[in-house]
Amino acid sequence: MLALLSAVWGASYLLIAEAIETMPEGLVVLGRTGLAALALLVLIRVRGGDALARLADVRRRPGTALVLGLFAIGLPFTLITFGERTVPSGLSAVLIASTPIFVGILAPLLDRSEIMSPLQWGGLVVGLVGVGLLVGVEQIGTVGEFLGAMAMIGAAASYALSGFILKRRYAGFPPLVTTFISVAAAAVIAVPLAAAQPPDRAPSATAVLCVVVLALVGTAWAFFAYFRLIGEIGYGRASVVAYTIPPVALAYGRLVRHEPVTVAAIGAMALILIGVFLVASRRGRRGARYPPVANSRTIATPPPGGPR
Repeated sequence: MLALLSAVWGASYLLIAEAIETMPEGLVVLGRTGLAALALLVLIRVRGGDALARLADVRRRPGTALVLGLFAIGLPFTLITFGERTVPSGLSAVLIASTPIFVGILAPLLDRSEIMSPLQWGGLVVGLVGVGLLVGVEQIGTVGEFLGAMAMIGAAASYALSGFILKRRYAGFPPLVTTFISVAAAAVIAVPLAAAQPPDRAPSATAVLCVVVLALVGTAWAFFAYFRLIGEIGYGRASVVAYTIPPVALAYGRLVRHEPVTVAAIGAMALILIGVFLVASRRGRRGARYPPVANSRTIATPPPGGPR
């Protein structure tokens, strides 16, 4: 299952790149979030129980749901989709893998319970060096490339912020419900963006298929499978998938879109993943045991790198 999740989430970046060849970015975001929300709603209704009862929270707190949808799905999906106009799909996955590093940066400001140990701070520095290497060496050719890379970094920061929103506002909610709330709210937010970007031609069959696969497989199924896996083998073992997504995405990009894989990109990926590993380390101050910094994201979001 871990290998299958890596393959699916690693392919998400490739599917986005293929979809935006003939489809406006706003329509891609609306299509994948809308279809995913519909699939998750059907799943929740079929399963019933607490998950179905918790859906009433959307009516009680619509503003909170929209804020969660904005930062957990809407903003990052949009930034990634626009950013992939200039950033290769493989490098996009590597940059998004830095999400726990931004969790570490935000933790002292938003959640003192997740204060980092010296080892974790060291990991944060290592990870940021990797991000700097990737942006400075690989994405500095044109202003468009640089802005695309900044969009990816902004998406990673948004994913990180969404974890704190989940922890404060949706603690105790079934992950399936918070995932649905995030995706459905993001679909509502994406409507104006799609309306502002009407297609000037009919999307290709390939683009439409990519969006459908992104929605049903890369988002709805992958979320469900990942959280089920956490229940079966634990978060620690399940989160290993986060470290396999960037190299898988790089391989897809190389094989399918003939994207170059340079020494700098490999080195940056190694630094980012080492940094993420250290930031998520459970080794706290004076031997204390702290939850991983990325733990706030385990409430309802997948590990860094997918599904994007």
